[in-house]
Amino acid sequence: MVEETVSRSAVPLPGRAFLGSLGIAILAGAFAWQSPERNGWAALALALALGLDGLARIAGAWLARRGGSPPIAGLPSLVLAFGPGAGLGTVLFGLALLAWPIGFPLLASALAGLVAMGAIARLALAWIVLRTRDEPEA
Repeated sequence: MVEETVSRSAVPLPGRAFLGSLGIAILAGAFAWQSPERNGWAALALALALGLDGLARIAGAWLARRGGSPPIAGLPSLVLAFGPGAGLGTVLFGLALLAWPIGFPLLASALAGLVAMGAIARLALAWIVLRTRDEPEA
């Protein structure tokens, strides 16, 4: 079951995912700088979710380098396309903010929830892969 869930391809370079996350963080920072009393908490939530996603990617890369199992570091998020389409999230988030700039707290908190769910799913998958490797086969 786990073998069907993880990617069998080589681990892609983290550059695209990092640039997509960096673009979103810059947009959130700009909105928080403009109006910290209204946008600060949502920008903080988004920054924490992006940090959690970064930690999940680091854990996946560590697990892939450890060997023995297929790499999970390059899996796109199970919730949001931050893998091969890393810039897609940034572009959609930017377009939504252009269309509705007053809605930054709502859009940023929704995006933070999606990114956090994907990061937690990636961490749970890494935990499952680690646990199944240690268990002897029957």
